[in-house]
Amino acid sequence: MLAIVLGLFAAFCFAASMILINRGVLALDYFRGLLINLGVNALFLLFYVVLFVGRIDLWAPANLIFVLVGIFVPGVARYFMFKGMERLGASITSCLTNATPLFATVFAISFLQERPTVTNLLGTLSIVSGIIALSWQGANKTWRTSDLLFPLTAAFLFAARDNLVRFGLLHIDSPIVGAAIAATTSFVTMSAIYIAFEKKQPLGTSAPRGVVLFAVAGFMNFLSYVFAYTALSMERVSLISPLVNGSSLFILPLSALFLKDVEPLTPRKIGAVLLVIVGVFLISWEKI
Repeated sequence: MLAIVLGLFAAFCFAASMILINRGVLALDYFRGLLINLGVNALFLLFYVVLFVGRIDLWAPANLIFVLVGIFVPGVARYFMFKGMERLGASITSCLTNATPLFATVFAISFLQERPTVTNLLGTLSIVSGIIALSWQGANKTWRTSDLLFPLTAAFLFAARDNLVRFGLLHIDSPIVGAAIAATTSFVTMSAIYIAFEKKQPLGTSAPRGVVLFAVAGFMNFLSYVFAYTALSMERVSLISPLVNGSSLFILPLSALFLKDVEPLTPRKIGAVLLVIVGVFLISWEKI
């Protein structure tokens, strides 16, 4: 049951981070904000490892798994997400990337030999359905079918991350060491891309506010990494991934509290939240 609670905490922290980033991009360009976010996240994870983790084996072969995770997620995965938004729009992209738990469960069954229960599978479907209903706003088709590959690739990479993390955590002593390696690799990878390819625009007068928002979002991501990696070290992917990726459940109430331009509640949104809640209950059932 503790792993389920940690998975929900991770989802809440991911949601809080997204709310802060939503405001941060109004004051600072996304790439600089992303680097601040990744840097703060990695820095706190490294502090955590130094202060609270006793024995650290940096040369363990399993650590290469977390280096691989850090290279592709969030960097490459977010590239495909933004490319999808450019080609398809935000609503379709969000809906397709929210299928991550389904991919993660299929991978877990195929490669980790997990055997989720019927309630686990029903809960996963319920959560995915609720998240898609939350994010879908309707759209007219002005895109090519092949463009669907962008958000689907992002969902594939996020799902692969959950499985690789679970596999790696079975072979190292501390889940936070794995989280720190992945986060640091992400920061180094995206910093190299920024230095090599990104145009450096002059900072505006609102930049300090953006820096603060992205930094706080980075701290929330630090907490989400701690909760998510610890949960994945304790339980199987098919149980934890739907919960960790259920952050949309928390984004709606957090938006109502902190974002002034949020849409009003509708019967569709209320029904979608109820679907996610039912899904969480079904997944948790076997552990109650």
